[in-house]
Amino acid sequence: MSLDEIIKDINAFVMKHFEIDDDPDYSPDVNLFDYGYVDSLGATEIILYIEEHFNCTISQKDISMYPMNTVQEIAQVVAEKLR
Repeated sequence: MSLDEIIKDINAFVMKHFEIDDDPDYSPDVNLFDYGYVDSLGATEIILYIEEHFNCTISQKDISMYPMNTVQEIAQVVAEKLR
């Protein structure tokens, strides 16, 4: 699965699950937390989705080591896990 496909998939989940719809400020590069789209519970929901959908584990170490504030950053971590 390519990085673009992973971004598209995670982005679709985030937009639907957090009811972002057609917000002009939203993009896969926007900080989900700073802009208030996602809170800590939402972050957990994203991680659970990734673990189930992509069949990979996002550990506490991953969360500490890698920036995962945007859909783009999250997708890059998932792409590395899938290699």
